[in-house]
Amino acid sequence: MTTVADMPLETILAKLRERSDALQREGVAKLYLFGSRARGDARPDSDLDVLVEVAPDARFSLLDLIGVEHIIEDATGLNAQATMRRSIPTAFAERIADNIVEVF
Repeated sequence: MTTVADMPLETILAKLRERSDALQREGVAKLYLFGSRARGDARPDSDLDVLVEVAPDARFSLLDLIGVEHIIEDATGLNAQATMRRSIPTAFAERIADNIVEVF
């Protein structure tokens, strides 16, 4: 029996894509996964690391980012850790580049 903790990546992607309209209404232009769930080596207590690319014309605040996390958590049942793509340091972006998975 598959639990939320060991949900396959394909299932996570499908659940997030089902909520793409709601995420886009919040100002999300593109959404990516990275980290252990994207690499396939997540533990049962691993969170879901997401990169949020904001639409250029969107007014997007920290509260909006929290709202995005809630949509993701509701869709997947996993704790989400959202980061705005434009705010990550170059060194970090380079370190995660090989395991980024595009959601939409």
